[in-house]
Amino acid sequence: MRKMLAAATVGLVVFLVQDIAQAATAQSPATLRSGPGTSWRRIAQIPAGADVQVLSCNPGWRHSWCQIRYGSKTGWVNAPALGTSGSQVIVAPVVTTDAASLKRRASMFSSVTEVIPGGKKVDVLRCRSGLGRGWCRVSYQGKTGFVRGGLLARQRSVIPR
Repeated sequence: MRKMLAAATVGLVVFLVQDIAQAATAQSPATLRSGPGTSWRRIAQIPAGADVQVLSCNPGWRHSWCQIRYGSKTGWVNAPALGTSGSQVIVAPVVTTDAASLKRRASMFSSVTEVIPGGKKVDVLRCRSGLGRGWCRVSYQGKTGFVRGGLLARQRSVIPR
């Protein structure tokens, strides 16, 4: 009986730790890179809503890169990923720009599992073509599926796409 109870307890702890780890990592992150461009090495993922310190930005900001500090790490992020929250600069959360169909597969012909109202925050798990294009795999209220990238944007982005 003790062995069964111990095994059940360990199983529950592992399940809860995995659940917490998934919730902590999927936050529509911005990628911190060692230089200003996608060819530079990835340093870290910064979750949406995280405060960052902007050190500098390339001239014009438009579709550009900013050097930032996040905790003890310094690197570059794509400027449209940054937004504002009061007087702070943050990694802007991703929201739907209009009602968006959450689909089972990345296809116009796939069945709809839910309609996400406009202005709702979603966790972007992956966008093959980048945010704003193609299909993005997202999570919304515990459901995972695909949404057209053109219906997603960073909320209060300093440089809207």
